[in-house]
Amino acid sequence: MLKLKTDESGSVAAEFVVVLPTVILILAISLGALSAAVERIRLVSVSAGVARALARDEPIEKVRQVYSSQLAGRKLVISESGELICAKVGLSLKLPGLPDFDLRLAETQCARQVGL
Repeated sequence: MLKLKTDESGSVAAEFVVVLPTVILILAISLGALSAAVERIRLVSVSAGVARALARDEPIEKVRQVYSSQLAGRKLVISESGELICAKVGLSLKLPGLPDFDLRLAETQCARQVGL
């Protein structure tokens, strides 16, 4: 007569093998989202600093030189609207676990021009 095995020792290992890639993918996406949030805070800081400096009539070359390390790999667009001068700083991020997906982040900050 055949005797059936009744213990479940292999099922735990099988469940672990099935769940592990999902857990790793969720962790990678979560860390990517956290790094995107931190990067957005940096963009706010840089764009606000650039806008304030330009509103004080600092030369654009000097502003780019002072903020060169924070602007590395980022795109800077400057615009004027009435009394305001605005700086838009943006970049494209690659998220771990999503190799074909680029997350575009941009932040615009404006400052009132001094002397008006």
